[in-house]
Amino acid sequence: MSVNILYCEGGKNSPDIRVLLNLLSGICTVRPAGSKYGLDRQILFIKQQKLLPSSIVAALRDRDFDSDESLPNNSPRNWCVRDNEQIVQVGWTWERREIENYLIDPEVVSHALGSKSPPMEEYRAALAESAQAIADYTAARIALSLSRQQSLPLTNYWGNKIGQHRFPNCLTEQDCRSSIIRIIQQYKQAQVISESTVLKTFEELLPKCRDGGVRFQNFITFFSGKDLLYGMRSALQDWSLGEPFVFRERVVKGIENSTEDVPSWIPEWNQLRQVVANFIP
Repeated sequence: MSVNILYCEGGKNSPDIRVLLNLLSGICTVRPAGSKYGLDRQILFIKQQKLLPSSIVAALRDRDFDSDESLPNNSPRNWCVRDNEQIVQVGWTWERREIENYLIDPEVVSHALGSKSPPMEEYRAALAESAQAIADYTAARIALSLSRQQSLPLTNYWGNKIGQHRFPNCLTEQDCRSSIIRIIQQYKQAQVISESTVLKTFEELLPKCRDGGVRFQNFITFFSGKDLLYGMRSALQDWSLGEPFVFRERVVKGIENSTEDVPSWIPEWNQLRQVVANFIP
């Protein structure tokens, strides 16, 4: 069997949708679902009410930050939810945190931009430098994410809004500690949460996110792709590739206009085609 309709978080012109339209061409229809929150229940409702009786429906969402530190295996992760006493697969999550984690991949950049690509050795170095720069910030973001209460979302970022993304000017450990405390103090007004517990989680994550740590070694999977992108702002400008989201748009357009077999660029992309095409509901 094959999925007929795949819902994806984001709007109709989001990078997620535009990339998936290319990756899943000839396999299924891709539809925007807006927010990822409640997307699992939306898919269950469609299935239970038989709203699309002749279609097999599933969804794909970002992985986000989680506690799983297992090594990547280049495959989407099954996304299952509990429905009364049953466990139902509603689709998949990306193995990497978000779509930008794929769009900044050196293989994708090289193929998508072709002769306009930056020198790959320099690009890889800039990407690694960005990961080092945001390591403590990433640990803080993960710690905040793991401390969220289901009933009330907990902000896991801070900084000035640069274009479409918030990113801090200062990324030191002390800056991260101060920002965690400030966010927790604001959160406590509506939800009980232990400041010491979040800081303890942050301290445990620091060596894992810093150079040599298990998360750092696979930063293109575990770190935020948007943060990595913003950490390369100066290098992108030096290569005359524009601001981070301008660069992202160049890569997305390169994917849309490519005459190559785009799913072959990333093993997980090819694997996504396989699991969508062979899904058993």
